[in-house]
Amino acid sequence: MNYYLFKQFCRNKAYIISLIILLFAGLSSLYTGKKFLDRNEDIIAKSAAYQQESLDKNLSLHSDDIGLLLYYVKFNLVNEMPKLTALNIGLRDLNPSIQGVTIRNLEEQKNNSDFFNPANAVVGNFDFSFVLIFLFPLVIIAFCYNVISDDQEKGTWKLLVVQSKSIKKLIDTKLFIRFLAIVFVYFLLLTVAIFYIAIPINYDFIIYSSVGLLYIIFWFVLSRWIISYQKSSSWNALSLVILWMGMNFIFPMLGNMVIQKVYPTKEGLQAQIEQREGYHNKWDEKKAETMKRFHVIYPQFSHYNVDENVSSSYIWYYAMQHLGDVESSLSSKQYNHKMEQRNNAAIFIGYILPNIQTQLVQSKLAKTGMENQLNYANGLKDFHEKQRLYFYPHIFENDNADVINWSKQTVKTFIDSEKINLDRVFTPYLIIIALLLILSQNKYKKLC
Repeated sequence: MNYYLFKQFCRNKAYIISLIILLFAGLSSLYTGKKFLDRNEDIIAKSAAYQQESLDKNLSLHSDDIGLLLYYVKFNLVNEMPKLTALNIGLRDLNPSIQGVTIRNLEEQKNNSDFFNPANAVVGNFDFSFVLIFLFPLVIIAFCYNVISDDQEKGTWKLLVVQSKSIKKLIDTKLFIRFLAIVFVYFLLLTVAIFYIAIPINYDFIIYSSVGLLYIIFWFVLSRWIISYQKSSSWNALSLVILWMGMNFIFPMLGNMVIQKVYPTKEGLQAQIEQREGYHNKWDEKKAETMKRFHVIYPQFSHYNVDENVSSSYIWYYAMQHLGDVESSLSSKQYNHKMEQRNNAAIFIGYILPNIQTQLVQSKLAKTGMENQLNYANGLKDFHEKQRLYFYPHIFENDNADVINWSKQTVKTFIDSEKINLDRVFTPYLIIIALLLILSQNKYKKLC
């Protein structure tokens, strides 16, 4: 019987064509992801040469004026990009994977690009996660919507009930054959990705693959529940498509609107305004007051003072640059906190909607989600402060540029070491799948 059902499935040209189209879409997404990864890796690789070229040029022009030299020179910090990024581009096309900053004020530089709520990115790029979240369910719906209703509408259902030892087992066998076909395409694409993109088979990749498999299982169990009502094929198809549209568009959009309303992020613009005003106002204030506030923050530089009658001073200039960041720090912290709240709200929605859960977990593993962007912003802040504190003494002492070992000023890489909580990853799937199995099993008892 199982062989006959499998042979019947393979003879259906529509099923085979659907699998071929799904495979082609998956391969296209891998190509898109590989090109994106290659382009960014090329930019990162060239940034080292560009930084060195810029440094050499400024050294040749301003080696005797280190304060002016460091006004221009940018130091690059790379946001680590694992190979999994090719499968889930996430926010990486909205925010750069490498950012260069001078030792002047940071707030304006780091906010040249904004952060976005991950729930709004669910419909994002045509990457592998997009194909998994949007296209795989459509093929599953096409495979499963008429597993029961087709025989009922053809008039062969009662014959099947009489001849079959277990009609429930027959239906589950049909579903399982379809499940194997979809899973075969899924793992075939992942295998291609391993060799084509050179993705290492590590802890993150295993979790990424497992989450995708659970998402596929969810859609089969959901389909099993819908068809167990023994409605018409059109009713089953319409119900499943409505659920697909609601999960992927309607509820995420509504959730995003609520999140934006509850957690408005005006603080991002406010921080930039405060930084600009804080810096520019220092030109009209007494230099002694500026230096006093600077010394409170960095007492190790308290022996550097500026005469009030001096028209310009690098000590005073860089001090007021930093105080511009200090005056905007409260708004900046509030902005980051709001973005964390937005992300936490999206994570909560993901506990209810498996598609968002899949997107968020896979983007977290690929280092392309909101957590990574916030962590990178904090890493950029630490990197900027480290550079400032290293160069301040040389600027304040008016050293010649030759005293600095510029060969050590290479492009640095930020490593996001945040761990993933497996309970929060898998529990939502297991609960929803178990619930749907219970509901469909109750309906299965009425099959006749």
